[in-house]
Amino acid sequence: MKILESKITAVTVFTDRAQITRVAKIELSKGENKVAFDKLPVSIEEKSVQVTGRGNAILNDITFKKVFFADYPEEKVKVIYDKIANLEKEGKEISDNIEIADNEGEFVENIASKLTSDTEGDKAAPILDPEKWIKMVDFYRTKNEKIRRELRELNIKKDDLQEKINSLHRELKQYGANRNKTRNQVQISLENEEDTEMILELTYITYGASWYPFYDLRASTSSKKMNISYNAMITQATGEDWNEVGLKISTAQVQISGKQPELSAWYLDIYSPPVERPIAMRSMMKSSSPKKKMKINKEVIMDKLDMAMDDAFAPPPDMKIKQAKVETGATSVLFDIQGTNTIKNDNTPHKVSIAIKELPAEFTYGTVPKKSQFAYLKTKSTNDTDFPFLPGETNIFLDGSFVANSRLQLVAPNEKFTTSLGVDESIKVEYKLINKFEKDKGVFSKKANIVFEYETIITNNKKTKERVVIYDQLPVSQNDDIKVELISPKYKEDTDSLKINKQKFVEWHYELEPAEKVKIEFSYSVESPQDITVSGI
Repeated sequence: MKILESKITAVTVFTDRAQITRVAKIELSKGENKVAFDKLPVSIEEKSVQVTGRGNAILNDITFKKVFFADYPEEKVKVIYDKIANLEKEGKEISDNIEIADNEGEFVENIASKLTSDTEGDKAAPILDPEKWIKMVDFYRTKNEKIRRELRELNIKKDDLQEKINSLHRELKQYGANRNKTRNQVQISLENEEDTEMILELTYITYGASWYPFYDLRASTSSKKMNISYNAMITQATGEDWNEVGLKISTAQVQISGKQPELSAWYLDIYSPPVERPIAMRSMMKSSSPKKKMKINKEVIMDKLDMAMDDAFAPPPDMKIKQAKVETGATSVLFDIQGTNTIKNDNTPHKVSIAIKELPAEFTYGTVPKKSQFAYLKTKSTNDTDFPFLPGETNIFLDGSFVANSRLQLVAPNEKFTTSLGVDESIKVEYKLINKFEKDKGVFSKKANIVFEYETIITNNKKTKERVVIYDQLPVSQNDDIKVELISPKYKEDTDSLKINKQKFVEWHYELEPAEKVKIEFSYSVESPQDITVSGI
Protein backbone atom coordinates (compact mmCIF):
# COMPACT_ATOMS: atom_id res chain seq x y z
CA MET A 1 0.00 0.00 0.00
CA LYS A 2 1.54 3.29 -1.12
CA ILE A 3 0.63 6.40 0.90
CA LEU A 4 0.01 9.36 -1.40
CA GLU A 5 1.43 12.81 -0.88
CA SER A 6 -1.59 15.00 -1.51
CA LYS A 7 -2.50 18.66 -1.23
CA ILE A 8 -5.81 20.41 -0.66
CA THR A 9 -6.42 22.51 -3.77
CA ALA A 10 -10.07 23.55 -3.53
CA VAL A 11 -12.69 24.05 -0.81
CA THR A 12 -16.40 24.79 -1.08
CA VAL A 13 -17.78 26.11 2.20
CA PHE A 14 -21.44 25.61 3.12
CA THR A 15 -23.21 27.12 6.13
CA ASP A 16 -22.36 24.12 8.34
CA ARG A 17 -19.76 22.01 6.50
CA ALA A 18 -17.24 22.06 3.65
CA GLN A 19 -16.41 20.02 0.56
CA ILE A 20 -12.68 19.39 0.26
CA THR A 21 -10.76 18.51 -2.91
CA ARG A 22 -7.33 16.85 -2.56
CA VAL A 23 -4.99 16.20 -5.48
CA ALA A 24 -2.09 13.73 -5.67
CA LYS A 25 0.34 12.98 -8.51
CA ILE A 26 1.49 9.35 -8.70
CA GLU A 27 3.59 7.01 -10.84
CA LEU A 28 2.01 3.56 -11.33
CA SER A 29 3.66 0.36 -12.42
CA LYS A 30 2.05 -2.19 -14.74
CA GLY A 31 -0.64 -4.33 -13.14
CA GLU A 32 -2.62 -3.74 -9.94
CA ASN A 33 -1.64 -0.83 -7.67
CA LYS A 34 -2.98 -0.03 -4.21
CA VAL A 35 -2.64 3.52 -2.96
CA ALA A 36 -4.16 5.49 -0.09
CA PHE A 37 -5.01 9.07 0.89
CA ASP A 38 -3.95 9.11 4.54
CA LYS A 39 -4.47 11.31 7.63
CA LEU A 40 -7.91 12.50 6.56
CA PRO A 41 -9.94 14.44 9.18
CA VAL A 42 -11.98 12.65 11.82
CA SER A 43 -15.16 14.56 10.90
CA ILE A 44 -15.22 13.32 7.30
CA GLU A 45 -18.60 12.16 5.92
CA GLU A 46 -17.89 8.61 4.71
CA LYS A 47 -20.67 8.49 2.10
CA SER A 48 -19.45 11.72 0.47
CA VAL A 49 -16.07 10.29 -0.62
CA GLN A 50 -15.46 10.39 -4.38
CA VAL A 51 -12.34 9.65 -6.42
CA THR A 52 -11.64 10.78 -9.98
CA GLY A 53 -8.44 10.75 -12.00
CA ARG A 54 -6.62 11.69 -15.17
CA GLY A 55 -4.42 9.01 -16.76
CA ASN A 56 -4.43 5.55 -18.37
CA ALA A 57 -5.67 3.42 -15.48
CA ILE A 58 -8.84 1.61 -14.41
CA LEU A 59 -10.38 2.29 -11.00
CA ASN A 60 -11.28 -1.04 -9.41
CA ASP A 61 -12.26 -0.22 -5.86
CA ILE A 62 -12.51 2.54 -3.23
CA THR A 63 -12.48 1.67 0.47
CA PHE A 64 -12.96 4.02 3.42
CA LYS A 65 -11.13 2.84 6.57
CA LYS A 66 -10.36 3.99 10.09
CA VAL A 67 -6.72 3.27 10.97
CA PHE A 68 -5.58 3.06 14.60
CA PHE A 69 -2.17 4.51 15.44
CA ALA A 70 0.04 5.68 18.31
CA ASP A 71 1.38 9.04 17.29
CA TYR A 72 4.35 9.28 19.65
CA PRO A 73 7.89 7.84 19.84
CA GLU A 74 8.35 5.40 22.75
CA GLU A 75 11.99 6.46 23.27
CA LYS A 76 10.94 10.06 23.88
CA VAL A 77 8.43 8.94 26.53
CA LYS A 78 11.20 6.95 28.24
CA VAL A 79 13.47 10.03 28.26
CA ILE A 80 10.71 12.04 29.95
CA TYR A 81 10.23 9.35 32.62
CA ASP A 82 13.99 9.32 33.28
CA LYS A 83 14.03 13.11 33.66
CA ILE A 84 11.15 12.96 36.13
CA ALA A 85 12.91 10.26 38.17
CA ASN A 86 16.16 12.30 38.35
CA LEU A 87 14.30 15.45 39.35
CA GLU A 88 12.35 13.60 42.05
CA LYS A 89 15.64 12.19 43.40
CA GLU A 90 17.11 15.70 43.50
CA GLY A 91 13.94 16.91 45.18
CA LYS A 92 14.30 14.26 47.90
CA GLU A 93 17.83 15.50 48.62
CA ILE A 94 16.57 19.08 48.92
CA SER A 95 13.82 17.93 51.30
CA ASP A 96 16.42 16.17 53.47
CA ASN A 97 18.57 19.32 53.60
CA ILE A 98 15.50 21.37 54.57
CA GLU A 99 14.81 18.93 57.41
CA ILE A 100 18.45 19.17 58.61
CA ALA A 101 18.33 22.96 58.56
CA ASP A 102 15.04 22.94 60.49
CA ASN A 103 16.58 20.67 63.14
CA GLU A 104 19.66 22.88 63.40
CA GLY A 105 17.49 25.93 63.90
CA GLU A 106 15.51 24.15 66.58
CA PHE A 107 18.76 23.17 68.35
CA VAL A 108 19.97 26.80 68.42
CA GLU A 109 16.60 27.91 69.82
CA ASN A 110 16.88 25.28 72.56
CA ILE A 111 20.35 26.52 73.59
CA ALA A 112 19.08 30.10 73.84
CA SER A 113 16.12 28.94 75.85
CA LYS A 114 18.32 27.06 78.32
CA LEU A 115 20.51 30.11 78.91
CA THR A 116 17.71 32.63 79.36
CA SER A 117 15.19 30.74 81.49
CA ASP A 118 15.05 28.95 84.85
CA THR A 119 15.83 25.28 84.81
CA GLU A 120 13.81 22.64 86.60
CA GLY A 121 14.24 22.26 90.35
CA ASP A 122 16.30 24.64 92.41
CA LYS A 123 19.13 25.01 89.95
CA ALA A 124 19.36 28.55 88.68
CA ALA A 125 20.39 29.50 85.11
CA PRO A 126 24.12 30.09 84.82
CA ILE A 127 25.21 33.70 85.23
CA LEU A 128 27.51 34.90 82.43
CA ASP A 129 29.61 38.02 82.45
CA PRO A 130 28.63 40.76 79.92
CA GLU A 131 31.39 39.88 77.49
CA LYS A 132 30.19 36.26 77.24
CA TRP A 133 26.58 37.44 76.84
CA ILE A 134 27.55 39.63 73.88
CA LYS A 135 29.38 36.72 72.25
CA MET A 136 26.34 34.50 72.85
CA VAL A 137 23.94 37.00 71.23
CA ASP A 138 26.24 37.41 68.22
CA PHE A 139 26.45 33.64 67.84
CA TYR A 140 22.63 33.30 68.02
CA ARG A 141 21.97 36.03 65.48
CA THR A 142 24.61 34.88 62.99
CA LYS A 143 23.55 31.24 63.20
CA ASN A 144 19.86 32.09 62.81
CA GLU A 145 20.47 34.28 59.76
CA LYS A 146 22.55 31.57 58.11
CA ILE A 147 19.90 28.88 58.73
CA ARG A 148 17.05 31.06 57.44
CA ARG A 149 19.00 32.05 54.31
CA GLU A 150 19.75 28.40 53.63
CA LEU A 151 16.06 27.48 54.06
CA ARG A 152 14.96 30.18 51.67
CA GLU A 153 17.38 28.99 48.98
CA LEU A 154 16.38 25.36 49.49
CA ASN A 155 12.65 26.15 49.21
CA ILE A 156 13.22 28.13 46.00
CA LYS A 157 15.12 25.19 44.50
CA LYS A 158 12.34 22.85 45.61
CA ASP A 159 9.65 24.98 43.93
CA ASP A 160 11.68 25.20 40.71
CA LEU A 161 12.14 21.45 40.67
CA GLN A 162 8.42 20.87 41.22
CA GLU A 163 7.53 23.16 38.32
CA LYS A 164 9.92 21.22 36.04
CA ILE A 165 8.33 17.94 37.17
CA ASN A 166 4.82 19.31 36.54
CA SER A 167 5.86 20.48 33.07
CA LEU A 168 7.21 17.04 32.20
CA HIS A 169 4.01 15.42 33.46
CA ARG A 170 1.98 17.74 31.19
CA GLU A 171 4.17 16.77 28.23
CA LEU A 172 3.76 13.12 29.13
CA LYS A 173 0.00 13.57 29.33
CA GLN A 174 -0.05 14.92 25.78
CA TYR A 175 1.69 11.82 24.51
CA GLY A 176 -0.67 9.69 26.55
CA ALA A 177 -3.68 11.45 24.99
CA ASN A 178 -2.48 10.41 21.55
CA ARG A 179 -2.59 6.72 22.38
CA ASN A 180 -5.10 4.66 20.41
CA LYS A 181 -5.98 7.53 18.09
CA THR A 182 -7.71 6.92 14.76
CA ARG A 183 -7.33 8.58 11.41
CA ASN A 184 -9.39 8.18 8.30
CA GLN A 185 -7.92 6.70 5.16
CA VAL A 186 -9.26 6.21 1.64
CA GLN A 187 -7.69 3.17 -0.04
CA ILE A 188 -7.86 2.89 -3.82
CA SER A 189 -7.22 -0.08 -6.10
CA LEU A 190 -6.04 0.80 -9.65
CA GLU A 191 -5.15 -1.39 -12.61
CA ASN A 192 -3.18 -0.39 -15.69
CA GLU A 193 -1.60 -2.19 -18.64
CA GLU A 194 1.72 -0.33 -18.55
CA ASP A 195 3.81 1.96 -16.38
CA THR A 196 2.12 5.33 -16.29
CA GLU A 197 1.78 8.60 -14.46
CA MET A 198 -1.60 9.93 -13.37
CA ILE A 199 -3.32 12.49 -11.16
CA LEU A 200 -5.86 11.39 -8.56
CA GLU A 201 -8.48 13.75 -7.16
CA LEU A 202 -10.27 12.99 -3.88
CA THR A 203 -13.36 14.95 -2.75
CA TYR A 204 -15.19 14.58 0.57
CA ILE A 205 -17.47 16.46 2.94
CA THR A 206 -16.16 17.36 6.39
CA TYR A 207 -17.83 19.07 9.33
CA GLY A 208 -16.44 21.83 11.52
CA ALA A 209 -16.55 24.56 8.86
CA SER A 210 -19.10 27.32 8.32
CA TRP A 211 -19.62 30.78 6.86
CA TYR A 212 -22.00 33.67 7.39
CA PRO A 213 -22.55 36.89 5.42
CA PHE A 214 -21.26 40.22 6.69
CA TYR A 215 -21.80 43.58 5.03
CA ASP A 216 -20.28 47.04 4.89
CA LEU A 217 -22.77 49.67 3.75
CA ARG A 218 -21.50 53.09 2.67
CA ALA A 219 -24.03 55.77 1.74
CA SER A 220 -23.21 59.15 0.19
CA THR A 221 -25.73 61.99 0.55
CA SER A 222 -23.91 64.06 -2.09
CA SER A 223 -23.81 61.44 -4.86
CA LYS A 224 -27.13 59.84 -3.82
CA LYS A 225 -25.56 56.39 -4.11
CA MET A 226 -24.95 53.46 -1.82
CA ASN A 227 -22.05 51.03 -1.94
CA ILE A 228 -22.68 47.58 -0.59
CA SER A 229 -19.75 45.28 0.17
CA TYR A 230 -20.91 41.67 0.44
CA ASN A 231 -18.43 39.63 2.53
CA ALA A 232 -18.22 36.11 3.89
CA MET A 233 -16.81 35.36 7.35
CA ILE A 234 -15.41 31.81 7.30
CA THR A 235 -14.34 29.72 10.29
CA GLN A 236 -13.09 26.17 10.32
CA ALA A 237 -11.87 23.56 12.79
CA THR A 238 -11.99 20.52 10.53
CA GLY A 239 -8.69 19.07 11.68
CA GLU A 240 -6.61 20.24 8.71
CA ASP A 241 -5.30 23.59 7.49
CA TRP A 242 -6.41 25.00 4.15
CA ASN A 243 -3.22 26.46 2.68
CA GLU A 244 -3.41 28.52 -0.53
CA VAL A 245 -6.63 26.87 -1.72
CA GLY A 246 -9.19 27.86 -4.32
CA LEU A 247 -12.25 28.87 -2.33
CA LYS A 248 -15.97 28.79 -3.12
CA ILE A 249 -18.90 29.87 -0.95
CA SER A 250 -22.26 28.15 -1.37
CA THR A 251 -25.68 29.34 -0.21
CA ALA A 252 -27.09 25.81 -0.46
CA GLN A 253 -28.85 24.71 2.73
CA VAL A 254 -27.51 21.14 2.70
CA GLN A 255 -28.72 20.50 6.25
CA ILE A 256 -32.36 20.87 5.14
CA SER A 257 -34.08 17.83 3.68
CA GLY A 258 -34.64 18.06 -0.05
CA LYS A 259 -38.02 16.35 0.31
CA GLN A 260 -41.10 18.55 0.52
CA PRO A 261 -42.80 18.23 3.93
CA GLU A 262 -46.33 16.82 4.08
CA LEU A 263 -49.32 18.23 5.93
CA SER A 264 -51.28 16.29 8.52
CA ALA A 265 -54.90 16.93 9.53
CA TRP A 266 -55.42 20.08 11.62
CA TYR A 267 -58.29 19.61 14.06
CA LEU A 268 -60.24 22.19 16.03
CA ASP A 269 -62.42 21.44 19.04
CA ILE A 270 -64.04 23.24 21.97
CA TYR A 271 -61.48 23.73 24.70
CA SER A 272 -62.35 22.06 28.00
CA PRO A 273 -60.21 23.26 30.89
CA PRO A 274 -58.87 20.49 33.15
CA VAL A 275 -60.98 19.87 36.25
CA GLU A 276 -59.13 20.95 39.41
CA ARG A 277 -59.73 18.24 42.01
CA PRO A 278 -59.78 19.09 45.73
CA ILE A 279 -56.46 18.58 47.55
CA ALA A 280 -57.90 15.74 49.64
CA MET A 281 -58.98 13.84 46.54
CA ARG A 282 -55.57 14.35 44.88
CA SER A 283 -53.94 12.89 48.01
CA MET A 284 -56.24 9.87 47.86
CA MET A 285 -55.40 9.34 44.19
CA LYS A 286 -51.65 9.47 44.90
CA SER A 287 -51.90 6.98 47.71
CA SER A 288 -54.14 4.54 45.83
CA SER A 289 -52.74 1.24 44.63
CA PRO A 290 -50.95 1.41 41.26
CA LYS A 291 -52.86 -1.69 40.17
CA LYS A 292 -56.10 0.30 39.93
CA LYS A 293 -56.39 1.99 36.54
CA MET A 294 -58.40 5.20 36.13
CA LYS A 295 -60.14 6.09 32.89
CA ILE A 296 -58.92 9.42 31.49
CA ASN A 297 -60.72 11.28 28.70
CA LYS A 298 -58.02 12.32 26.21
CA GLU A 299 -58.34 15.64 24.40
CA VAL A 300 -57.78 15.91 20.65
CA ILE A 301 -54.29 17.47 20.19
CA MET A 302 -53.78 20.22 17.60
CA ASP A 303 -50.65 20.24 15.43
CA LYS A 304 -48.60 23.42 15.89
CA LEU A 305 -47.32 25.29 12.84
CA ASP A 306 -44.13 27.32 13.31
CA MET A 307 -42.89 30.08 11.05
CA ALA A 308 -39.44 31.64 11.10
CA MET A 309 -37.96 34.80 9.63
CA ASP A 310 -34.31 35.78 9.40
CA ASP A 311 -32.84 39.29 9.51
CA ALA A 312 -29.81 40.96 7.92
CA PHE A 313 -28.01 43.93 5.98
CA ALA A 314 -25.00 45.51 3.75
CA PRO A 315 -21.43 48.06 2.41
CA PRO A 316 -17.38 48.39 0.93
CA PRO A 317 -13.77 49.84 1.27
CA ASP A 318 -11.87 52.39 -0.83
CA MET A 319 -9.18 50.28 -2.49
CA LYS A 320 -9.71 47.59 -5.12
CA ILE A 321 -10.95 44.30 -3.77
CA LYS A 322 -11.21 41.04 -5.66
CA GLN A 323 -14.80 39.94 -6.17
CA ALA A 324 -16.26 36.48 -6.60
CA LYS A 325 -17.59 34.97 -9.77
CA VAL A 326 -21.24 34.10 -9.29
CA GLU A 327 -22.74 30.81 -10.43
CA THR A 328 -26.53 30.79 -10.00
CA GLY A 329 -28.22 27.40 -9.76
CA ALA A 330 -31.84 26.32 -9.46
CA THR A 331 -31.85 26.30 -5.67
CA SER A 332 -28.62 28.02 -4.59
CA VAL A 333 -25.83 30.42 -5.51
CA LEU A 334 -22.12 29.56 -5.64
CA PHE A 335 -19.57 32.37 -5.17
CA ASP A 336 -16.15 31.57 -6.67
CA ILE A 337 -13.62 33.64 -4.68
CA GLN A 338 -10.82 34.95 -6.89
CA GLY A 339 -7.20 33.98 -6.12
CA THR A 340 -6.21 31.64 -3.30
CA ASN A 341 -6.83 31.78 0.43
CA THR A 342 -5.28 30.27 3.56
CA ILE A 343 -7.62 29.41 6.44
CA LYS A 344 -6.10 27.73 9.48
CA ASN A 345 -7.69 24.98 11.54
CA ASP A 346 -8.26 27.23 14.59
CA ASN A 347 -11.78 28.70 14.27
CA THR A 348 -10.36 32.17 13.62
CA PRO A 349 -12.79 34.21 11.46
CA HIS A 350 -11.42 34.80 7.95
CA LYS A 351 -13.02 37.52 5.83
CA VAL A 352 -13.30 37.21 2.05
CA SER A 353 -15.01 39.58 -0.37
CA ILE A 354 -17.90 38.24 -2.42
CA ALA A 355 -19.06 41.32 -4.28
CA ILE A 356 -19.03 45.12 -4.24
CA LYS A 357 -21.99 46.89 -5.79
CA GLU A 358 -22.89 50.56 -6.23
CA LEU A 359 -26.65 51.03 -6.13
CA PRO A 360 -28.73 54.14 -6.87
CA ALA A 361 -30.36 55.27 -3.63
CA GLU A 362 -33.38 57.35 -2.73
CA PHE A 363 -32.65 59.34 0.45
CA THR A 364 -35.43 60.50 2.76
CA TYR A 365 -35.37 62.11 6.20
CA GLY A 366 -38.03 61.13 8.69
CA THR A 367 -38.80 62.65 12.08
CA VAL A 368 -41.31 62.01 14.87
CA PRO A 369 -40.90 65.25 16.84
CA LYS A 370 -43.19 64.30 19.73
CA LYS A 371 -40.90 61.30 20.40
CA SER A 372 -37.47 62.60 19.33
CA GLN A 373 -36.42 66.01 18.00
CA PHE A 374 -33.98 64.52 15.50
CA ALA A 375 -34.18 63.74 11.79
CA TYR A 376 -33.39 60.14 10.84
CA LEU A 377 -32.00 59.36 7.40
CA LYS A 378 -33.27 56.36 5.44
CA THR A 379 -32.33 55.15 1.99
CA LYS A 380 -34.25 52.92 -0.38
CA SER A 381 -32.36 50.82 -2.94
CA THR A 382 -32.96 47.86 -5.23
CA ASN A 383 -30.89 44.68 -5.33
CA ASP A 384 -30.11 44.66 -9.07
CA THR A 385 -27.74 41.64 -8.81
CA ASP A 386 -28.44 38.04 -9.85
CA PHE A 387 -28.02 36.76 -6.30
CA PRO A 388 -29.77 37.37 -2.96
CA PHE A 389 -28.40 39.36 -0.05
CA LEU A 390 -28.61 36.80 2.76
CA PRO A 391 -29.47 37.84 6.34
CA GLY A 392 -26.37 39.13 8.14
CA GLU A 393 -24.72 41.75 10.33
CA THR A 394 -23.68 45.06 8.80
CA ASN A 395 -21.53 48.11 9.47
CA ILE A 396 -23.15 51.32 8.27
CA PHE A 397 -21.12 54.34 7.11
CA LEU A 398 -22.60 57.68 6.11
CA ASP A 399 -20.44 60.13 4.13
CA GLY A 400 -17.32 58.26 5.26
CA SER A 401 -18.16 58.12 8.98
CA PHE A 402 -19.27 55.05 10.89
CA VAL A 403 -22.82 55.53 12.24
CA ALA A 404 -24.23 52.18 13.40
CA ASN A 405 -24.30 48.39 13.44
CA SER A 406 -27.42 46.80 12.04
CA ARG A 407 -28.75 43.73 10.26
CA LEU A 408 -29.80 43.22 6.67
CA GLN A 409 -32.91 41.17 6.05
CA LEU A 410 -33.07 38.68 3.19
CA VAL A 411 -33.21 40.66 -0.06
CA ALA A 412 -34.03 38.73 -3.23
CA PRO A 413 -32.76 39.83 -6.67
CA ASN A 414 -34.68 42.89 -7.95
CA GLU A 415 -36.25 43.40 -4.52
CA LYS A 416 -36.31 46.86 -2.90
CA PHE A 417 -34.97 47.31 0.61
CA THR A 418 -34.69 50.16 3.10
CA THR A 419 -31.70 51.02 5.24
CA SER A 420 -31.75 53.22 8.34
CA LEU A 421 -28.65 55.43 8.45
CA GLY A 422 -29.13 57.07 11.83
CA VAL A 423 -29.44 60.69 12.93
CA ASP A 424 -28.34 63.63 10.76
CA GLU A 425 -28.25 66.85 12.78
CA SER A 426 -27.97 68.94 9.62
CA ILE A 427 -31.76 68.74 9.53
CA LYS A 428 -32.82 70.71 12.61
CA VAL A 429 -36.07 69.75 14.35
CA GLU A 430 -37.91 71.92 16.92
CA TYR A 431 -41.17 70.85 18.57
CA LYS A 432 -43.24 72.47 21.31
CA LEU A 433 -46.72 72.75 22.79
CA ILE A 434 -47.89 76.31 22.02
CA ASN A 435 -51.17 76.28 23.89
CA LYS A 436 -53.60 74.07 25.78
CA PHE A 437 -56.93 75.56 26.83
CA GLU A 438 -60.56 74.71 27.45
CA LYS A 439 -62.88 76.10 24.82
CA ASP A 440 -65.80 78.03 26.27
CA LYS A 441 -69.10 76.35 25.34
CA GLY A 442 -71.42 78.25 27.64
CA VAL A 443 -72.43 78.19 31.31
CA PHE A 444 -74.97 75.42 30.95
CA SER A 445 -72.94 73.13 28.75
CA LYS A 446 -72.32 69.63 30.10
CA LYS A 447 -69.37 69.13 27.74
CA ALA A 448 -65.68 69.92 28.24
CA ASN A 449 -63.74 70.83 25.10
CA ILE A 450 -59.94 71.00 25.41
CA VAL A 451 -57.83 72.36 22.55
CA PHE A 452 -54.16 71.36 21.98
CA GLU A 453 -51.92 73.47 19.74
CA TYR A 454 -48.42 72.30 18.67
CA GLU A 455 -45.76 73.80 16.46
CA THR A 456 -42.96 72.00 14.59
CA ILE A 457 -40.14 73.86 12.81
CA ILE A 458 -37.90 71.99 10.34
CA THR A 459 -34.74 73.67 8.99
CA ASN A 460 -32.59 72.25 6.18
CA ASN A 461 -28.98 73.21 7.00
CA LYS A 462 -27.54 71.04 4.24
CA LYS A 463 -26.22 72.32 0.92
CA THR A 464 -28.54 70.07 -1.05
CA LYS A 465 -32.27 69.78 -1.54
CA GLU A 466 -33.70 67.13 0.80
CA ARG A 467 -36.94 65.21 1.22
CA VAL A 468 -38.32 65.28 4.76
CA VAL A 469 -41.34 63.44 6.17
CA ILE A 470 -42.78 64.60 9.52
CA TYR A 471 -44.93 62.18 11.52
CA ASP A 472 -47.46 62.96 14.26
CA GLN A 473 -50.79 61.58 15.34
CA LEU A 474 -54.30 62.37 16.45
CA PRO A 475 -55.66 60.59 19.52
CA VAL A 476 -58.24 57.92 18.67
CA SER A 477 -61.41 57.78 20.76
CA GLN A 478 -62.58 54.40 21.99
CA ASN A 479 -65.76 55.78 23.53
CA ASP A 480 -68.75 57.38 21.81
CA ASP A 481 -68.87 60.14 24.44
CA ILE A 482 -65.34 61.30 23.53
CA LYS A 483 -64.98 63.27 20.28
CA VAL A 484 -61.65 64.19 18.63
CA GLU A 485 -61.63 66.88 15.94
CA LEU A 486 -58.68 67.98 13.78
CA ILE A 487 -58.45 71.78 13.65
CA SER A 488 -55.19 72.30 11.76
CA PRO A 489 -54.12 71.40 9.14
CA LYS A 490 -57.33 71.37 7.14
CA TYR A 491 -57.85 67.87 5.72
CA LYS A 492 -60.35 66.36 3.28
CA GLU A 493 -58.36 63.58 1.63
CA ASP A 494 -54.77 62.42 1.15
CA THR A 495 -52.53 64.57 -1.04
CA ASP A 496 -48.85 64.39 -1.99
CA SER A 497 -47.99 66.66 0.95
CA LEU A 498 -50.47 65.53 3.63
CA LYS A 499 -51.65 62.01 4.50
CA ILE A 500 -53.70 60.55 7.38
CA ASN A 501 -54.20 56.79 7.78
CA LYS A 502 -56.82 54.74 9.66
CA GLN A 503 -54.78 54.85 12.87
CA LYS A 504 -54.88 58.66 12.60
CA PHE A 505 -51.15 58.93 11.93
CA VAL A 506 -50.46 62.23 10.19
CA GLU A 507 -47.68 62.67 7.60
CA TRP A 508 -46.36 65.92 6.12
CA HIS A 509 -44.12 65.55 3.04
CA TYR A 510 -41.72 68.37 2.11
CA GLU A 511 -38.82 68.94 -0.28
CA LEU A 512 -36.68 71.56 1.41
CA GLU A 513 -34.20 73.71 -0.44
CA PRO A 514 -30.84 74.48 1.22
CA ALA A 515 -31.38 76.80 4.25
CA GLU A 516 -35.16 76.55 3.85
CA LYS A 517 -37.28 76.52 7.01
CA VAL A 518 -40.85 75.26 7.31
CA LYS A 519 -43.28 75.77 10.20
CA ILE A 520 -46.02 73.19 10.77
CA GLU A 521 -49.06 73.99 12.92
CA PHE A 522 -50.92 71.04 14.36
CA SER A 523 -53.98 71.42 16.58
CA TYR A 524 -56.99 69.36 17.62
CA SER A 525 -59.74 69.33 20.23
CA VAL A 526 -61.00 66.65 22.59
CA GLU A 527 -64.63 66.90 23.70
CA SER A 528 -65.99 64.83 26.57
CA PRO A 529 -68.64 64.97 29.35
CA GLN A 530 -67.76 67.31 32.24
CA ASP A 531 -68.11 64.61 34.89
CA ILE A 532 -65.58 62.12 33.47
CA THR A 533 -61.80 61.99 33.33
CA VAL A 534 -60.30 61.16 29.92
CA SER A 535 -57.30 58.83 30.06
CA GLY A 536 -54.47 58.91 27.53
CA ILE A 537 -54.23 62.66 27.07
